[in-house]
Amino acid sequence: MITLNVPYLNNEYIASVADSFLKNNKLISIPINIEYIIESNYRMDIIPLPSLKMAFDIDGFSTSDFNEICVDQFVYEQRYYRFRFTLAHELGHKIMHQEYISKLKFSSIAEWKNVVDQLDPSDHSKMEYQANVFAGMVLVPRAFLRIEFKGQLRLLEAQIEQARSNRLSRDDYLHTVLYEISNNLIPKFEVSMDVLARRIEFECLKKEIR
Repeated sequence: MITLNVPYLNNEYIASVADSFLKNNKLISIPINIEYIIESNYRMDIIPLPSLKMAFDIDGFSTSDFNEICVDQFVYEQRYYRFRFTLAHELGHKIMHQEYISKLKFSSIAEWKNVVDQLDPSDHSKMEYQANVFAGMVLVPRAFLRIEFKGQLRLLEAQIEQARSNRLSRDDYLHTVLYEISNNLIPKFEVSMDVLARRIEFECLKKEIR
């Protein structure tokens, strides 16, 4: 077993890393242009690989030197939001885990898969979780999310008031309102419904719905 001793990181720490990334790369509008940043600022090539998902059950991976991000070709061509999340996830590994991953020696996807199979499951799960959280926070920045969420909520005020007038409780309409807001924000942030739902939950925004 390969042990890297990856530390636990709380979500607020990962949020600070994501905020620093956004600030340092002058990302001041949405949707976040993650592909451009990776290729231009981090000098990493994005390589589509046929059947990567089918053969290895992954959407993407980074080479050990972090010069390339390889992505399943179908995801690259047909699943745009998943592609963007995969890029942000792999960038999260570079920013937070490069010192650990650089210790792992692999030069092909098969060797990478073999290394992962030998990796301490705790180290692997921590890195995956942290990269997922980073990706969500980068693609859905908290400042933009709060503004857009409150804007969508204002548009629904009349419908919410009507629900109250019909003697519906907050619990009766809460999840419908959250769904509608999330669905409306998908094209603004160019991420999946699941990513938006997790970000809204983390930022405790549902308390804004009265």
